[in-house]
Order: sequence, then C-alpha cells, then structure tokens
Amino acid sequence: MRLWDYLKMKMTPFKDRIAFYNLGLTYTEILSFDCAEILPRKIRLCGGKTREMQALNILIAIAKGEVVVPVSKEYGARNYNYIKEMVENNEADISDLSFIMFTSGTTGYPKGVMLTDENIISNLEYIKTYFDVSKCMNICIARPLVHIAVLTGELLYALCNGLTIHFYEEPFMPKRLLSYLENNRIDIFGATPTIYHALAKSISKIPSLKVGVISGEVLSERNAKFISSKFKNTNFYNVYGLTEHSPRVSALLPHEFVKKAGSVGRPIGNVRVKIDSGELLVKSDSVMKGYYKDQKQTNQKIENGWLHTGDIASMTKDGYLYVHGRMDNMIIKAGINIYPEEIEVAVNELDEISDSVVFKVIKDDQTYIYLNYIGDITEDDLRKKLVSILNPNIIPNKIQKVETIAKTASGKKVRR
Repeated sequence: MRLWDYLKMKMTPFKDRIAFYNLGLTYTEILSFDCAEILPRKIRLCGGKTREMQALNILIAIAKGEVVVPVSKEYGARNYNYIKEMVENNEADISDLSFIMFTSGTTGYPKGVMLTDENIISNLEYIKTYFDVSKCMNICIARPLVHIAVLTGELLYALCNGLTIHFYEEPFMPKRLLSYLENNRIDIFGATPTIYHALAKSISKIPSLKVGVISGEVLSERNAKFISSKFKNTNFYNVYGLTEHSPRVSALLPHEFVKKAGSVGRPIGNVRVKIDSGELLVKSDSVMKGYYKDQKQTNQKIENGWLHTGDIASMTKDGYLYVHGRMDNMIIKAGINIYPEEIEVAVNELDEISDSVVFKVIKDDQTYIYLNYIGDITEDDLRKKLVSILNPNIIPNKIQKVETIAKTASGKKVRR
C-alpha cells in the first residue's frame, strides 16, 4: 500500500475537522490533494518558511507519490548543497520509498536514510498499539520536521487520528510556551527531557496538558519524577527510536513512568530486540531499506535483518530497555567506559543549568573530559556541586561556561 492511500483511509472519517489550526485547513482540503494518476516516483526537497508550510508541502508531495526529503536552513549551506546534488543525480531504486531522511552530518556529510511506504505504515501501526489519543483534540508540534520522530510520531500520527495540529514557531521560552499550551487547550505535546525539565521549573499553576511524549535524550529517574510532580494532570510516555527505524522502537507507558523511571519501556508492536556486546539491535518491518547510495554502510548497519542501533543498552528479565548512550560518544578513560549523556543528565538536573554538553579532548596521548554549560552558576561552584553528585572518575577535567551549545539540524549536540 502507498503511504498516501493509507493516510487517505485514516483521514477520511474526519473530513469536517480542522487539521492545521493556523491555516484553518480542514481534512477535506488535505484529502483534495489526491492525485488520481500514479506517476513514476521522483525525489522532492521539502522545506518551508514555517513548520506549518513545510508540513503542507510534505503532504502535497506524498499525495503526488513523490519521495520526500525534508530539509532545513539549519543544515547549513554545505550540507544543503550536498543533499541537493545527491538527489538531483539519482540512480537509486526509489520506487517503494516515502522518505529519504538525511542525518545531521555532525562529523562528515549527511547520510540519507531510505524509508519505504511499508516502513512508515508499520511504524504508525506499532504506535497505535499503545498510544490511544481518542480523547484528545489538539496537538502542538514545536520541533523541526527533519526529525523522523516528529514527522511520523507527531504529524502523520496526528493526521491518522483526526487531531488539530498547532505549529509552535516561536523561539523556546518556557513561560511563553506554557502559556501557548494552556491558551490553545493543547492535549498532546512532545519534547526532549531538557525541554520538559525547563517547562517544569517554570510552572506556576498545574497545566491541563493531557499527554506528554518524551524522547530524544536519556531521561533519568530523578528528572522523570520531577517532571511528573509538576505536570500532575499529564500522562507521560517515555519513548525511544531512531531514524533508521522509522523511528519508534519502544515505549514506557504512563502507569510505569515513575515506577520504571529511566527505562524507555518495552518494544512495541512486532519489534524484536536483542543486546549484542552491549549494543542494542532491532528487527522489524520498520527497519530502513538502507542508506541512500551507500551499500557499504548499509551492509555494516543491517545484518540478517537486524539493525545495529549504535546505542549502548541493557534489558531487564521482564523486557524493559535502558539506553545509556551512543557507542560513538563513549569516552574510555583509565580503562573506564564513560557515557557523556549520563553526565549531561546529572548536570542538567541542577536548577542553575539550562543545557550542557560533554566531550573528550585528547592531548599528548591523554584523554580529558570537557564540560560546556549554559547556566547561572560559576565554573568553580558547578565543580563543587559535581563533586557531590558524580563518581570521582567521571568528573570533567575542564568546566567552561558558554553562551550557546552548537546543535545539528536534527537537534544533536556537536561534541567538540
């Protein structure tokens, strides 16, 4: 089944509802994008001046049967030109593709993740097995659509369930965003643990938000309990996925959010998982077709249908997954495996900290841990606090206060 045919089937019962709030676009108008003639697929770069306009362009392209490549100015000129040149000189088989999602290009040029109609549809069906939104009306999308988690888990899933989508276009300011969520009676909102922690610290009255979806970073037990204590009326899901899996892999449900805090839950739908030498491997119909024009990396990433996630994880006897960090971020110092993400979680939980990034620097064959942070605390005072909360072996060698922390278009921290 083509992705558009699936979406059309799901959206048809909601014809009279508003789909895009700001534009006043109805589901009937979206369904009118239907293209009767099935044409040979071609690749379409999809951007937009706003998230809402980009979403509109993406839906029009899907209706035409085009292969969508979401792009953003945040990619930078170098990466954008690289992507444009890559897809203009297409020689790959794209007959079954819905999307080519380009990764961030943190260290090199971006890689194109080829996702088929079957990949996306299966993932939407997997999400449906645990995520009931029948009592919700409004969802707010505040993250870029170059994130597959936003594209599949928020935009497309919202359309499949007749929700009205509010696109939040303003720079992040906790109090302003909280007001927006309240004033527009938002029922569902997805964000990272860092964003939710900042919102929780700014709450003056209990929000009416019904459902919170947390993803994109490691969520600690302490942070999960703090967030849920402030959003008393909100049912939280802590979910895990990756671009190469369309994305959703597992979910921790609301009744377990505090009890199993820190876990990303159990695999969803028909997703199978296993741990091999500390790395999480995944197998399902949502596993990507491969990397665009890169068979060598595809073969390294997928073995016998099993996707190497590159994430260091563990699993309990009753099937709950815990993701500790990225294998390629891991720092080995004095024979100890150190996960930057776990240090960042501890640092970001401090009231004075807005954000942080941990990375390694090698000088004279010695490995050093560096910490850059944004916050209202001096470097010396922060070090004193870290001495009391971190294992002595992982306390950063250098701590530096900065104005900004560089991130890629998909929101990943630049670790240098």
